[in-house]
Amino acid sequence: MDQFLKEKPPGKVNKTALFVGAVVGIALIGAIAVGVSFLPTAEEKKEDLLTGAMLPGSKGFEAYTRDIIITTDTNRLQESRTGLGDVVMRIGSRIRNKGDRTITGLEISVGMVDSKNQIIREKKYLIIPNKYKELGPDETIDVDANVGGFKEGDDRANAFWRVTAIKLKD
Repeated sequence: MDQFLKEKPPGKVNKTALFVGAVVGIALIGAIAVGVSFLPTAEEKKEDLLTGAMLPGSKGFEAYTRDIIITTDTNRLQESRTGLGDVVMRIGSRIRNKGDRTITGLEISVGMVDSKNQIIREKKYLIIPNKYKELGPDETIDVDANVGGFKEGDDRANAFWRVTAIKLKD
């Protein structure tokens, strides 16, 4: 029993092993940081996904935009406050492809306008293929978008949706 109560002498610290461990740890952290820096950014991924998409002003964009029906679901329109006092609007909608081709890429702009129909805030979302794989002819999807940065006194009269890029299956 006396052996358990005896104070043990301090052990020797192997400074070489400690130094090697620190160097290996720093090298590993550096390698991870370098590896992460080579990953594509979200904007680069978005550009890759929309390569070959029709944009506003391009041939066929206006014609096919008329075949995409976006309706705001007022039952899913919500307002919430952040800890800093800003207002975030959650805007729900239904998107229908009434065209005859499958949509493989769809970017939309969603936001709020005031009573004079001036845009207060808007945000772009890549709906297809980020949230949904594709949207076939005569198919419908439900979409929710969060648009933040509103002040409590802002005149938020109406939600709007606008197609900003379309990519169709060949």
